[in-house]
Amino acid sequence: MHHDHEHCHEHCHHHDHCGGHCDHTPMEELVALMKYMVGHNAAHAKELADLAAKLDQAGNHAAFEQVMAAVSDFEKGNMRLSVILASLDVK
Repeated sequence: MHHDHEHCHEHCHHHDHCGGHCDHTPMEELVALMKYMVGHNAAHAKELADLAAKLDQAGNHAAFEQVMAAVSDFEKGNMRLSVILASLDVK
């Protein structure tokens, strides 16, 4: 199965966006990570919805419905994370 983006779920991205010359608080770092995670989760929800559409086109409507139910659950969780993020947002 072809996958057109890189995955690294062990938190391998780098947060030092200014070469070690900026002062970010631990909360700013946590907010930056949450923002990344919410965006990453949204991208995965879209990929799952696309997969569901292909299942439906292939004639497996039951699988389509189940994957779309999972997408809905995924989006609800991401919405909760977004609410938390909004309350943590560091200006």
